[in-house]
Amino acid sequence: MKFKSTYIIPFSLFLITLAVNLSMPLFRPYAALAGFSNGQTSLVLATYIVGMLPCYIFLGGISDKIGRKPVLIFSLFCALLADVIILLYPNVYALIFARFFQGIGLGLSMGTGTAYLAEILAPDSDAPTRAANATSMSTAIGFSGGAFMTSIALLIHFTYSPVTYFLAAVLTFIGLLLSFSLPKLPPIGGTLLKLPYFPEGSFPINVSIAICWATTGIIISIIPTQLAKFQLTAYAGFCLVLINWTGALCQPFIRSRFAPELSLKIGFGLVPLGFGLVILGCHYGMLPIILLGTAIIGSAAYGFSYQGGLALIAVLGGKQRARAVSGYMFYGYIGFGIPAVFMGFLADFIGIIAALIVFEVFITLLSLYLFLVFDKKENHK
Repeated sequence: MKFKSTYIIPFSLFLITLAVNLSMPLFRPYAALAGFSNGQTSLVLATYIVGMLPCYIFLGGISDKIGRKPVLIFSLFCALLADVIILLYPNVYALIFARFFQGIGLGLSMGTGTAYLAEILAPDSDAPTRAANATSMSTAIGFSGGAFMTSIALLIHFTYSPVTYFLAAVLTFIGLLLSFSLPKLPPIGGTLLKLPYFPEGSFPINVSIAICWATTGIIISIIPTQLAKFQLTAYAGFCLVLINWTGALCQPFIRSRFAPELSLKIGFGLVPLGFGLVILGCHYGMLPIILLGTAIIGSAAYGFSYQGGLALIAVLGGKQRARAVSGYMFYGYIGFGIPAVFMGFLADFIGIIAALIVFEVFITLLSLYLFLVFDKKENHK
């Protein structure tokens, strides 16, 4: 049972994250059909926060109260519902509702899945780290898997309702059925409504993931418009694929060579470097430079920073691991959604390249500050 569960739980998290960016290559075409600006498109992409934030802020302890299994099953159901909505109604307005259910699924599942897997792997002393590693790998592949499949499908035959929508719905339905076979562990107890837990020393770790995912949100919402100026719209999905899969491919190497603390510190430098290359490529319409920049960002966003940060948070959280991971993901998704909305409207006002430069300066200064703060913390242990 333990062996089967160690596959079903990561597979469930993969399916939940797969739904998030399944229609990402068509965000801009959907928005263009409706006449949306960069700012309005960013708002659509961020609507999942409406579903997600209440889960991270108020329901961080729901799986502690009622058990991990029912929460994971409900999260899979929300992902399936999102897949079905965009399958039946492939337009920007349906995308708003799909994003809402994606947000609920993500908000409830990330902390729950990590804690669930760690409890199944217990009493292994490395259970928290192994659970964090499995979670980071499955979600890294999932976040870009949908975008990758849809990008390939669109290059073969462009349509507003690609076959990948149907495929994702079928796979998620299968995953939902499999999740019912998971063991029902006794809840650890506690109140239903719990705020995210931010253990001492977690601030630079949490903000690092916010920076990483802010760059991802901006690449999804703004970069496709700039690529369209150079007739490169079809490649927008591959930017996200490189962000996620570069990090996923780096994870085994990072785990074997770098301690979580060092991994996080390396990530502080990689994100500004990668985003600077994205700006350079966008300005001159040089796709290889853009893709190189997104790959570097990915090595941090789902590699060095993500894996190192999640492992550190899982340890710092202790028995409140689910709430601590919820707090970590809360920072990440605030970073993913809100800066993208702000930058979308700023791009409409001052231009895309100028807006990207403003963001680059901001994350460079903030990353330098966090590196120094984290380094100081490490030296005073």
